[in-house]
Amino acid sequence: MDPDLLDPDLIFAKTTSGEEAMLQRTRVVQRNTRMVLILVDGNATVAELCDKTGNAQLTENALLELENDGFIERRIEKNSVWRQDRHTVKRSKAAPPQPVSEFSTYGETAESVPVKSTLPGSRARRVIPFPGNRDSRPTVPPPDSAGIATPALPPMGPESRTAFPPGGESAALLPSEPSTDTGEKPPSLLERLQALVRRRPAATPVEIKPIRRSGRRWTMTWPMASMLGVTLLCVVVFVAALVFPYAHYLPAVEAALAKSTGRPASVEEMHVSFYPRPGLLLRNVRLGDETAKDVVRVSEIRLQPELGTLLSARLIFREAELRGFTLSAETITSLSKMLGTTAREPNGPGVRHVAAADAEISFAGLALGEMHGNLELTADGTLHVLSLQSTDRSLQVELKPSARGIAVRLEGIGWRPSERSPFFFNSLNLQGDVVGTVFTIDTLELRIFDGLVRGATILHADPQPGMAGEIAFDRINTGKLGEALGIGGQFEGDATGKLRFVATSEAWSTVLTSLQASGEFSMHRGSLGGIDLPEAVRRVSTTPATLGGRTRFEDLSGGIVLTPGTTRFSRLVLNAGLMQSSGQIEVSRELQLRGRMEVQMRGRADHTAVPILISGTLKSPLLQTAGR
Repeated sequence: MDPDLLDPDLIFAKTTSGEEAMLQRTRVVQRNTRMVLILVDGNATVAELCDKTGNAQLTENALLELENDGFIERRIEKNSVWRQDRHTVKRSKAAPPQPVSEFSTYGETAESVPVKSTLPGSRARRVIPFPGNRDSRPTVPPPDSAGIATPALPPMGPESRTAFPPGGESAALLPSEPSTDTGEKPPSLLERLQALVRRRPAATPVEIKPIRRSGRRWTMTWPMASMLGVTLLCVVVFVAALVFPYAHYLPAVEAALAKSTGRPASVEEMHVSFYPRPGLLLRNVRLGDETAKDVVRVSEIRLQPELGTLLSARLIFREAELRGFTLSAETITSLSKMLGTTAREPNGPGVRHVAAADAEISFAGLALGEMHGNLELTADGTLHVLSLQSTDRSLQVELKPSARGIAVRLEGIGWRPSERSPFFFNSLNLQGDVVGTVFTIDTLELRIFDGLVRGATILHADPQPGMAGEIAFDRINTGKLGEALGIGGQFEGDATGKLRFVATSEAWSTVLTSLQASGEFSMHRGSLGGIDLPEAVRRVSTTPATLGGRTRFEDLSGGIVLTPGTTRFSRLVLNAGLMQSSGQIEVSRELQLRGRMEVQMRGRADHTAVPILISGTLKSPLLQTAGR
């Protein structure tokens, strides 16, 4: 509504919602609008409110906004008798009072007869205008020659004129003094108004505006009805899915799986699940012969069908999620064949996407758990590649079926084999093939302990678990390596060398205890903690003693031989400035030391080498001078 069309004499009153908004400042936030809401009292007109604020445009806009929001409502109609009285009061303030006639003449014309009061000292009496049509206002003609303004009232029919009390029509409208002739009390103003309302012409019915309540009545709309219907339908479907007798259809499901995969199938339980994603849930599924090595056991299969294919000849599943199963060379080959058989079945179910969760990879002793990912299918529905990753995404595994077996590729960044494992791989790159029970690793590259390890190895499971291979290491931090092996970080330096190894055991858990290896190594700018060779030469004591300290060196090289019981360092050559030493040291599985070093000091007059015997434990070595 245009603010210019607001009646200046219109009165607004606060609704219950408006009264609440007065107490809650968050309901009406704008300062100007809140000020106008405070000024609305049910008595002030629009014009008076504009005078109070001093800004008519702002006040009218605020009134319209408050009315639209239900905070105020219109109190009295435009053409109310009381509003006309307000008009009269306003005009009396603007102009001096004019004498009013005590009598009025009604007829078909708007002419009026001027009459003067004949009583001395009589006052001009106000004429109460007859209420006209709702959309018209009574007009007051200009005063006549005698200075008396006579209001022009709407014409009335003969029935209305004859219904007035004695004394004429004007006597019913004008308040008069008590009559001295009859002694009867004249009717009151309220009684005269009621008589006018009862005798109002039928052509002008009175329109009564209902009082608008502050609370809004709730009604049902079509969006609400639609939402309610959808909610009820979902509830019905949910309840029906829970109470449906799925056990009766298990034999049919098992027959369908056996036909589509070409292998015997069994399902322990079937029901519909809605969390975390809706679908048909099959528990403890077995595909294949129970006694065969290539049998596929899955703890849970979740099938999500495409709704458009439920009533078609061929059912298509948008996704099939396999959860809780073990992947080996045999199971991957079997799974690939089953997917190919399903794709070639003309009326069999189709699968667009296959996902894996909580999968374990086990190849010839290399086991990786808690893997999840996707099974990428070819155009004809066979398995192309199986892409898996660890929970923290630090390890990526790709398994691709081939004519020989399974091609394996592992890539890791910041990977730790287990939560408490002391071995942390900065990077890992492994490529190889799995053929039967043999896992051949052609490329092995590890960045660990601040260094680099490269090599190749073979893992086999038959007839016994075992491995064999060769590695080359460069710039390995021996302090960190000792901490990981549990011997402490008392040896420091960067180690470089080669190592050839072989191991065979009855179980993979004990294969490292049977490790046998041999190779060469060299270290630069390191130290031997707990072994102080210069101090042992200076004391020249034949009594074993723990000297503490350490021997710093520029270079240390030699050979290394690992057996299940001992680790032997032979052909040791140590250069530490003016000191040179050579010899050998042996460390048992219980970390007991046994060794001999020939130490030669260049600064001494006697350049003869001094033999030093080493014994005790690795944590507390004992040194003594050997007898010559």
